[in-house]
Amino acid sequence: MIASPPQHPRPARADRPEGSAAARNAAGAGRARRALAGAALVLLVAASAGCASQRSDRSGLFEPYRTDLPQGNYVTREMLDQVKPGMNRSQVRAALGSPLLDNMFREDRWDYVFRYLHASGRSEQRRVTVRFRDDRVDAIEADELPQREDPTDPALPGTRAPRR
Repeated sequence: MIASPPQHPRPARADRPEGSAAARNAAGAGRARRALAGAALVLLVAASAGCASQRSDRSGLFEPYRTDLPQGNYVTREMLDQVKPGMNRSQVRAALGSPLLDNMFREDRWDYVFRYLHASGRSEQRRVTVRFRDDRVDAIEADELPQREDPTDPALPGTRAPRR
């Protein structure tokens, strides 16, 4: 069995006799350093707690600014009603604009997709599909669309919807 060395009190340094002002200052500096390290640890734990959130879609007090993000073609029912079977591609393009998806493998189909991502994270998507046969409109498929450019429609480009 290996015996541990005897524990002796630390001898006073010759340049700092025990009880002197220099020894008291050195001991006080050690306590101050430990107190500072403890305060830094408490501050670090408190700052880390700020990263926690009760809601999964929010990060807490300090979160980045998020803006509403419209993407694609904003198509209304009024615009779509202008497109009739038998119209050619240039007439459809004049009524609805250029399609968002023009598939080179399926040239008989144009897709107008509109996606609106709200700052809250909620999103809406609307789709209009125009099918062609012999370069003429053959069929039209569409999701529910607004009747016309409704100024209260939050998806209308340039409209600022009230935050909820």
